[in-house]
Amino acid sequence: MKNFKEFLSESVNVSGDFNGNIYMNSSPEPQQVGEQFVADVIYQGSIHRISMTTKSGIPTREELGEHLQVEYPGAIVQNIYSVGGSTNPYEITDRKRYHPAKLDWV
Repeated sequence: MKNFKEFLSESVNVSGDFNGNIYMNSSPEPQQVGEQFVADVIYQGSIHRISMTTKSGIPTREELGEHLQVEYPGAIVQNIYSVGGSTNPYEITDRKRYHPAKLDWV
């Protein structure tokens, strides 16, 4: 086990840029950091949930809709949700849906 002075003598250089590149110990090879998000998309009359990763930030609904037209012509983006991260200070610990046929929360 290392003592406190040995621990302090070790150095790790971490640097990055605004494009999502992280440099460890001044290594020349960048590591890409992506942001994950989920989008609800209506395509051919059905709702689809698409998970994506981006390196340039979460797009707007219009930007994502234009991007998806290549693979999914006529797709309409309903909502975009960020996945993970600490941007939301609230955490949902339990959720229930009311089921009218059972007259109970399930």
